[in-house]
Amino acid sequence: MSRDEPITAESIDRLCSAAQLPLPAERRRALAPMLAQLVAAANELSRKMSGSGYRGIVPILRFPER
Repeated sequence: MSRDEPITAESIDRLCSAAQLPLPAERRRALAPMLAQLVAAANELSRKMSGSGYRGIVPILRFPER
């Protein structure tokens, strides 16, 4: 799934198959619009929080290397 690909019932089918998640087809179809809205909102928030006006108040998270 590419970063710019829209969330569709087909993309959820692929994700469920890759994760071996036995989600019934009717639930997968119902999940597509919800997940599409969630991803769009998360992307919008990410763009907003990465702006220069927020850099002083948002900590930078860095995971330690193992």
